[in-house]
Amino acid sequence: MDRKKNIFDKIGSLIPGYRGYAEREGRRQCDKLLREQVVSILEQCETTINALIDESIKNRNPEKTKIFEDNRKRLNTLTAKIKFSPYGASAFFSNSQIKESELEQIYKNDLEILERANSFKQFIEDKSSTDINPSIEEIVALLDARNQFIKEFK
Repeated sequence: MDRKKNIFDKIGSLIPGYRGYAEREGRRQCDKLLREQVVSILEQCETTINALIDESIKNRNPEKTKIFEDNRKRLNTLTAKIKFSPYGASAFFSNSQIKESELEQIYKNDLEILERANSFKQFIEDKSSTDINPSIEEIVALLDARNQFIKEFK
């Protein structure tokens, strides 16, 4: 289903290089939407952890409270890193453009981060363990690898 071209599409087709610019902007928008989805999932996880903290306080279990609070802080930091991590496209006038194969690798990393966030959400909602730090660290490692990969091209 093709949409009807509007005036901006027509003008853009007349400007050399505009199509590449529009595609990069589309990728930036896609990256932003994906990032917002992951952040939303992790914020829901943080809400669940806050409920677990409240429950452990009610049960007068300071050890569990401390473990959950440490994990909540780590998760909050991770959420902020995702919110403000570099985009998956380079600047339009940059000397180092990210190639399609490299962009595909970034998208694979992004997908893996999203899948791990969803798995973590399921894990945390089961409330079966206080040992949630390894799951958070997996997502941190994926994000760090993604960001390091992007830095090579900026």
